[in-house]
Amino acid sequence: MYEVVLLRHGETLGYDGDHGLTPRGEEQARARGKALAAEIAPGARVLMPHARTSRATATAVTLRAALVAEGVDESQLGALYAEPHFDNLRFSLEGEVVDTSVAVAARLALPEGHDDDWVREYDRFDSDYRDVAAAGGPIEFWVHNPLLYFEPPQLAVLRTWLGVEALGPLLRSEGAALALVCTHSAPMRAFVATTFGEDLGEPENLEPIRVRVDDGAARVDYRDRTITTRIPQLPAWIDRGWLDRYGR
Repeated sequence: MYEVVLLRHGETLGYDGDHGLTPRGEEQARARGKALAAEIAPGARVLMPHARTSRATATAVTLRAALVAEGVDESQLGALYAEPHFDNLRFSLEGEVVDTSVAVAARLALPEGHDDDWVREYDRFDSDYRDVAAAGGPIEFWVHNPLLYFEPPQLAVLRTWLGVEALGPLLRSEGAALALVCTHSAPMRAFVATTFGEDLGEPENLEPIRVRVDDGAARVDYRDRTITTRIPQLPAWIDRGWLDRYGR
C-alpha cells in the first residue's frame, strides 16, 4: 500500500506567464509542510515529484525546506524531480502542446482583431482575459464545456492516474510509501469531479487530495468526502505511448 498526496501549488505572482510564488504562497507551502511533517515517521522515505511550472517547483522547494525545518531528516526526502504526468492543463498552440500559461501570454501579446480558431476558443474559455489572466483562468468553464484546443478534463484525469500508478513501483524501489506531489488546480479539480461524480469547485492553494492505493484499489479523500474506487484503465482510443512519452 502507498499514499500519494496531490497538492495545489501556492499562491502565484500571476497566470499570464510562468511565474513563481508570492510571499503568501511561500507561507502556504511552509504551513502545509509543518502539518505534513507531523505525519512522517522517523526514517520513513518520501518522494517529491512536481509539475514542471515555476510555481509548482517553487512550492515543492518550499515544502521540502519546511519538512526539514520541522525535523524530518533530509536523508528521508528524495530529490525533487519534475514529473510531466502531474503537469498543468495543456493547450494546443499552433500545433505544439504547451502549458496553458503559454497560451495566456500568447493571447495577451496579440493586438485586437485576431480571429484564429485557437484565439476564439481561448476567448470562450476566458472571455475577460485581459482583466483576469493575472488571477487565473476560469477552470469551471473548462470542466463543464467541450473545447477543441484545450486538453480534455478526462485526459488530464487519466494522466494524473497514470502518474499515481507509476509511483507504486518507484516508491517500492526506494523503500518508501508516501509521495507528496505539487501540481495544479485544473487536473486536481477534474480528478475530484470524475472520482466523486460532482464538481466540488477549485481546490485552495496547498489543499490536499489523498490517494491511498492498495493492489489496484484506491481510496480517495478530499475535504470531508471519501470514496473507494479502482485505478482506471486507459480506453483504447487513447495512445498510451504518446501519453507516457509526453514531456520526457
